[in-house]
Amino acid sequence: MRSVQTFRYGGIRIGAKRRGEATVSNAFLPSNAVVLLKQHAGKSSRCVVSRGDRVREGMVIGRADGPRSADVHAPVPGLVLDIRVVPLPEGGEAEAVVIALEGSFDRLGRREERYLWKSMARRDILSALRERGVVDTEPPGVPLYDLLSNSKDIGLLVLNAVESEPYLRAEACILSQRVTEVVEGLAMIRKVINPTRTVVAVEAGSDAGGDAGTGDEGLSAVLARGVGQDGWKVDSIPLEPRYPQDLPGQLLEAIEGARGRAAGDYLIIRPSTALAAYEAVVLAKPMLERYVTIDGGALREPAVLKARIGTPIRDLIAECGGFSERPARLVLCGPFRGYAVHDLDVPTTKTTSAVLALGEEEVGSTRRSPCIRCSACAEACPERLEPELLYRLIERGRLEEAEALGLHSCTLCGSCGYSCPSRVPLVSAFAAPLREREAAK
Repeated sequence: MRSVQTFRYGGIRIGAKRRGEATVSNAFLPSNAVVLLKQHAGKSSRCVVSRGDRVREGMVIGRADGPRSADVHAPVPGLVLDIRVVPLPEGGEAEAVVIALEGSFDRLGRREERYLWKSMARRDILSALRERGVVDTEPPGVPLYDLLSNSKDIGLLVLNAVESEPYLRAEACILSQRVTEVVEGLAMIRKVINPTRTVVAVEAGSDAGGDAGTGDEGLSAVLARGVGQDGWKVDSIPLEPRYPQDLPGQLLEAIEGARGRAAGDYLIIRPSTALAAYEAVVLAKPMLERYVTIDGGALREPAVLKARIGTPIRDLIAECGGFSERPARLVLCGPFRGYAVHDLDVPTTKTTSAVLALGEEEVGSTRRSPCIRCSACAEACPERLEPELLYRLIERGRLEEAEALGLHSCTLCGSCGYSCPSRVPLVSAFAAPLREREAAK
């Protein structure tokens, strides 16, 4: 067994904050699916249905419109009730197609045909991924076709099963229960890009990191069998459960001991992305569903649900017994890098990894007080920045000086804000200029 690896500087140890063992089950189908036409990094898809149309399960309802845009498919059969503009959790707004569940399913409950991907040409695999709307399940959801089609220089492929933010466990459940399909999806992606090294990064001590999960075979057994049959070597590396271990910079540093790789020289994907790729090519299945962690102190029964895309989060919360107390905050994805929402009708998307109903104690909302210059924020910063100094410069309008001191290196991981005893809003101060800079590219 390899020794446990981690990154060098900063970071915080929080604890998983997971209540008991997660049950994994299929979520109920939504009576009204609200399907956003922007579930990816690029422009919204172009709507190709009209109010009153009948749609089939898996039918294209939004066509990709330009680079980093992806096709969107109907997650359920039914009648198009409405096409309306709705706010996005991350900001902005986009069109959404509202589908009332009606009629028979083309896939659900039927025997699935399987295609032999190993005999497929590279271009056919890429075409299948594009036609079925597969995106990277990490926000902002870059289409997998875009990531793989210009992949001649990718030397390192990483399957990232580390979930260092509290509560999150959907990826671990996928790797535990669908490990054979995940490894096949990884092998398929490997065939397309032909990297010089392939790595599976798992959290030390997790089910995914052991020899056996709750599925038929453990990760080690499936990887060993893949090496024996196909001759491709995979390194399985256990990583310390420390936040933000799953960010690209920290992940590369833990795996290789340095961050020397150029941006286009590596590809990091989640088990959920590998599973979606497998289903798109082997089962000819569009991206219609995803595993979602439902948790938080204000929730009665935490669970991991396999939910249809477009399911309102109120349905998922109700399926977990509803609220045990009034939530202090509702968050999509992780508590550190996720988005606070204020509407239970917000729908799940291809990049929704979690719905968290946090109680008062978890939010820890205390009054802000003056900075005491304790340096806790600098000690926690994994990029070795001085958050307190950057904050003062931004507050005084001296943005150019802040950028000269490395503001552009900030990943908005939130380690500084979590460590600050004075509750100075460091992350929100950094977020606005960084997002403006990204939008201007």
